[in-house]
Amino acid sequence: MQHPYLFFSKADIDRFREKTKTDPAAKALYENATAKAEECLNEPFVTWEEADGGSTLHGSFGLLNQQANRWYTPLGLKYLVEGDVRCAERLRDLTAHFIGFERWYARSFAERKPNAWHSDLCSTNTTLALGRIFDLIRDFLTPEERLQLAGGIFEKGVKPALGDWALPETRIHALESMGHNWWAVCIAETAVALLALQDDLPTEDCHGIFNCVDRALADYLTYPGNTLFNKTRSFDDRGMFYEGMSYDNYGTGSLLRYLWCRERCSGKNDVIRNALPAGLCDAPLCFLYPRTENGKTAYYSLDFCDNAKEVCPDLLADFAVRLGLATAPMRALASTHAADVWDTVAGYDPSTLRGSLESLPKTAVFSSGYAITRDTWAPDGTLLAVRSGYCWNHAHNDAGSFVIFHKGKTFFTDSGTCSYSDPLYHAFYCQDAAHSVVRVGDKGRRDEELYRGTRFPGAITDRCEGDDWFFFQADSTGPMAHLCSRLYRNFIWIENRLLVIVDDVYCHEPETVQLSFHFDGTYRQEPDAIFFDNGGMTAKLVSHTPAMTLAEKIGHPHEKPTEDKIYIELRDEETARTHTLIHTLELDPETRGVTIRTLKSENADGILITDGDTQREIWYNHLADGHVMHDNSQTGIAGFDTDAYMLMLTRNKREDTLRALVVCGSFLRRDGKVHLSSFAKVTKEVLVEV
Repeated sequence: MQHPYLFFSKADIDRFREKTKTDPAAKALYENATAKAEECLNEPFVTWEEADGGSTLHGSFGLLNQQANRWYTPLGLKYLVEGDVRCAERLRDLTAHFIGFERWYARSFAERKPNAWHSDLCSTNTTLALGRIFDLIRDFLTPEERLQLAGGIFEKGVKPALGDWALPETRIHALESMGHNWWAVCIAETAVALLALQDDLPTEDCHGIFNCVDRALADYLTYPGNTLFNKTRSFDDRGMFYEGMSYDNYGTGSLLRYLWCRERCSGKNDVIRNALPAGLCDAPLCFLYPRTENGKTAYYSLDFCDNAKEVCPDLLADFAVRLGLATAPMRALASTHAADVWDTVAGYDPSTLRGSLESLPKTAVFSSGYAITRDTWAPDGTLLAVRSGYCWNHAHNDAGSFVIFHKGKTFFTDSGTCSYSDPLYHAFYCQDAAHSVVRVGDKGRRDEELYRGTRFPGAITDRCEGDDWFFFQADSTGPMAHLCSRLYRNFIWIENRLLVIVDDVYCHEPETVQLSFHFDGTYRQEPDAIFFDNGGMTAKLVSHTPAMTLAEKIGHPHEKPTEDKIYIELRDEETARTHTLIHTLELDPETRGVTIRTLKSENADGILITDGDTQREIWYNHLADGHVMHDNSQTGIAGFDTDAYMLMLTRNKREDTLRALVVCGSFLRRDGKVHLSSFAKVTKEVLVEV
């Protein structure tokens, strides 16, 4: 095949060259892209001592791919368009220089026990970068240089990586040990480079290697999990990757980039295509929060775990579009991405894409442990998200945590992450203290689960929605099973502005419990409530039962471990095995005259919410806390006979209606009338005759 062929062809270059002669915009794009060519020509190569001298896990080997990628566009484009051989020579010499290094990965991996590693993210990043360079300058090289550079990239990059990750004769990794985003990135990046080298590796059975790569990536996509090794499936039934949006973008985006290049070289690849999970494109978009920035729509994303709120699935979206996989919402996102010069060379113009996010659901629950609801897909709305899922690697100890985005900003937040080499990454960011969760006796989840995986992960175990409310139940018991046998967080989200949180905790031994709240902005405590303010956004937090004491804690902001950030902790100081905690968190409380008061009956605790013509009673049934065996949890609540775990009664005085949300109940009766009857307990809203 005639090079280049990975991402664009010689014909693409010829068309672009002609376009720069007649199209001022294309000419300006080219000149801007090549503006630093002279600077790159005079920049010294990264030395072995610089690369091997870093003290982090990866040393400083990232400098190799950074330099190669920094030179790729200005030098490569100037060579292809103008025929400037100085640029091709410099890229050739850079490749030869790096091939002369002892290795492309850090000493920490080479010395790893019990098995030495021969690759890491830095080495595969470098392999991809040099493979792209080889594809670009291959037709400039002499036959001897082609063999030298192709063989060198293969020996220093491709063979070590695929030997570690894919090839049966030497493989040391399995999906149980490395089945997170690294699996897709390391294998796919290396395989893209091999596609560039294949014409100059006559002694290697490239066809067999690519078949092995295809199977390894397909198995990653369909990996079902492993009970013995505490590993969860890669993608849930809706296509969401368990590590979250950022790592879905990196891993799946890298995989789709390989699929794109593979199919350009070899035609349709059914092995990988048939393994792609349903919902692969729409699932990560549910984690986006549209906002207004400089008069345009920009996006935050949910920053649970190690995910960054500034990351969107750009790599995933762009290659999903190229492969014809993108849905209308994914095309809508891709259309907001600015085309770079290589997109223009290849004839890819994201601005021509058409689609809308509006076809995505406003409420989405994922079996991987996420529940998300919003009032709109338009910018600057209100979003509530709850996480209660798996913990391992990039997935933190945060089962039962929640975040709220409001008016284009983060308000109630996750602490995010920091550099993995910073001591606070493990000591703070991965732990309960960094998230809005429940702890027992000042203790949290077991630290070892970050390394060994979660034997009993959290889950979103129940949900229901009405005209103006959503109910989610987060089971956070599993990760806290060493401290309690029940830890259910019940969230009722009313009119996208009032959050009712009912926590149900049953400890192994008499203990106190603590609730943490992380937020952006400031807070103040008043006798009956805690008020938050974040640049014009306000919120009101009230403890309805029991009385709680407040403690101010010091955490750290996302990516800023050297800075302090205040969060608060509410403490139930009673030492007991059973704790029922009812809180309300109201956004912008000054805009509407909502009143909330505490209710109590013989076997239930609750609150009464009055908002204009609407009254809501929300009750928790203490007899339904799981302690009974042969007796049902039947009791009287607000004039009803029911065995429901929770009950929400919504009265609209103007319309003269009464609706009842029955949470985990088998019957609801009043005055001889049956309003709900089910032999097994269900969660359901019913209309009650007034």
